[in-house]
Amino acid sequence: MLENQLNQKSRELSEKNDHSDHGPIYLNSDLAIADFEEKDISSIPVIDSRIALYLDNSRTLLKHGEHALALNLLRQASNLNSKHPITLEILAKCLEQSNKMDEALHARKALAKFHPSFENIYMYATCLYKLEKDAAALEQYYEALVHLREENIHLFETYKNMGNIFVRQNDFDGAEEYYNKAYTLNPNSDVLLVNLGTLQVQKNDYEKSLYCFRRAVEISCSNDKAWIGLAMVHNQLGDIELAWANLDAALDINPQNRTAVHLCANWAVRDEMPSKGIKVLENYLSLVEHDEPLSLVLINLFCMTSSFQKARLEVERVLSWNPANTEVQRLKRTLDQRKQAV
Repeated sequence: MLENQLNQKSRELSEKNDHSDHGPIYLNSDLAIADFEEKDISSIPVIDSRIALYLDNSRTLLKHGEHALALNLLRQASNLNSKHPITLEILAKCLEQSNKMDEALHARKALAKFHPSFENIYMYATCLYKLEKDAAALEQYYEALVHLREENIHLFETYKNMGNIFVRQNDFDGAEEYYNKAYTLNPNSDVLLVNLGTLQVQKNDYEKSLYCFRRAVEISCSNDKAWIGLAMVHNQLGDIELAWANLDAALDINPQNRTAVHLCANWAVRDEMPSKGIKVLENYLSLVEHDEPLSLVLINLFCMTSSFQKARLEVERVLSWNPANTEVQRLKRTLDQRKQAV
């Protein structure tokens, strides 16, 4: 019954948009699947008419943003043939777009297992990477490179992500090797340059890190992470005024950058400018749902400036989210005792 309803929904959407740019629906046809993924039709395995119908109708649903409905049809298609590459690929993409990453991982794994290629293994590795399964992701990236036969648009991301994994493993030499491979492919990636700059900071090579962050800002002046990198390096080199200017630029671009906000709070205490830290923290906390550690920093800054009423309000706000926060409970008792003593 549900299956028929979903197919009917798809037909209604298709009829409503007969003159849209996605072209006609080729029910019961491999051509429809080729059209969906823009693949060479000769490379697509023969499938039965029922799977073709599911995939055609899921395409229509996806084009109208009906991901949940499309997933039902795609799962039906997968139940009929759990190894078909086009079904698995579309299912994986739909799951990823629906932020169902654990389920998407199973589809990516099956696609890489039954149809090994650089592209399929790369996508599986990247899914692992996004789920922070670094060891498994690195292993699959290596496996993908074994299957590389020609230049591929995903090779840059492969090298960059491998470099990121090595950084997280504190293997800075390995990280530099793969960052350099990525840099050879695309020297104008501001994201990669920020990664390279951060790596050089960890290696205490501030001259190289400055070059990387400056180049990243030249390529994209809206890269808040590059401005933070410049701020941290200039601070390390003792140029406090320039460090603050760089940090202000980062916060102007992205007031929700947690690293920048935390850095601002720390420097505000160090440089005896608590009001600056308060302003940035209040703005940040108004934009995010909640952030207990930074709320705690804000409470302490309120106390430093004798803004005890504001501190109590922030304490109550945090405890409404998490009544078990022992540190904030302690601050509440301290503030209550002070209020009673006044």
